[in-house]
Amino acid sequence: MTEVLTRKERLAAGSRCPECGGALDPSPEDARRGQRRLAAIARAASSVADAASLSVTLDVVANEVVQAEHIAAVQILRVEGGTMRVVGKAGFTDAEDFTDRLEDCRRLGARMMFVEAFESCRRIVVPHRKAAVMADPAWEPLHRIMGAPEWDAFAAVPLVVRGRAVGVLNAFYKPGEPPGTEAVEFLEAMADQAATAVDSADLLSRSRHDAQVAERARLARELHDSVVQQVFSMRMQAKALQAQVAPGRAIRAERVQAVADELLELAQTALTDLRGLVLQLHPVELVERGLAGAVRSHAESVQGTSGLDIDVDVDLSVGVGDLPVELQEDLYRVVQEALHNVVKHADATRVSVHISTSGPPDRVVVEISDDGIGLTAQVRAGALGLVSMRERAERWGGSIELGSMDDDRGPNSGGCRVRVCVPVGGPGPAR
Repeated sequence: MTEVLTRKERLAAGSRCPECGGALDPSPEDARRGQRRLAAIARAASSVADAASLSVTLDVVANEVVQAEHIAAVQILRVEGGTMRVVGKAGFTDAEDFTDRLEDCRRLGARMMFVEAFESCRRIVVPHRKAAVMADPAWEPLHRIMGAPEWDAFAAVPLVVRGRAVGVLNAFYKPGEPPGTEAVEFLEAMADQAATAVDSADLLSRSRHDAQVAERARLARELHDSVVQQVFSMRMQAKALQAQVAPGRAIRAERVQAVADELLELAQTALTDLRGLVLQLHPVELVERGLAGAVRSHAESVQGTSGLDIDVDVDLSVGVGDLPVELQEDLYRVVQEALHNVVKHADATRVSVHISTSGPPDRVVVEISDDGIGLTAQVRAGALGLVSMRERAERWGGSIELGSMDDDRGPNSGGCRVRVCVPVGGPGPAR
């Protein structure tokens, strides 16, 4: 952040005297422009912190640049797998095939100044760039798009994260408004915000991937520890039964019956566990019965196998309407993960699952509380699966809170509460 703050200070300071280096009194127009730049940086920083979608965030950054400067259009490009694609823009007409057209221009030999800025990690400013682009046949695939806005000079500033370029911000200045030093410094400050947004999106994606890998590993362990072991025991019992009825051997009915009974019990247990794992992998009951029915069904299954006393209370407001299936599944997974933790680590006897809506603004609240050994002990056991639950809440713009039940029942009473709150009717899950 040191570099960004330095740029802000330079932007706020205005012009410098060439003789002594002291600050000159800016003109009213320069002062207003400086204020617009600083306000744009602040709003862009806020969007980076709050927006749930990278494309939404970078569109905001691009629009802030256009509104603060005499700029006709802005593009923010990201590099992934050696390919540049537009992830934020303002002032350009929509072009779904922009990346393909850009590749066509590259094959035709077009000189791409923003690629040079990206590869060198240095800003590039080119006056009268539009005339050169429109006169170059190599740029013909993009003439319609590049020719739409009224622009003249061009500036490209790389998006740099920890010394590595991850993209580039392109600015197309209106005729008669060539970018000066302060204008380019403003672009660099906005490029820093865009780079932060890209880096945050990458970190979030990696965190989500790690959570998914951990969840698959957990399911694999449960499959091995339950179903695989039971099937192995079934195989051994089947061999024993086969030996009991082998030709020439006296058949003892009571022994055959005992082996058959044990084999039947193992098969029933394996079937129950397998159905539970299938439900975790693909909760079809969500589609058939909705969130309330699926949670109640899962609670009954957990109660039957663990002996826990689980109370489920669902109070969804009619005014909220049907929840998206994806949101229902994420909330269901939160309940599933929380109950799994209670069974494995909480040493509890009672669990309460409460799902309700509150508003305005309309929100879905899921709360799971138990009377077990408490939050600290569960955290020490590594039981909460916080990454998975937090990811599921945050992808919908929601939040998760963890707390002890001590506040409600007095000190040393134990117990843990998981509370997830997700807004309803938002833009949808972040990808």
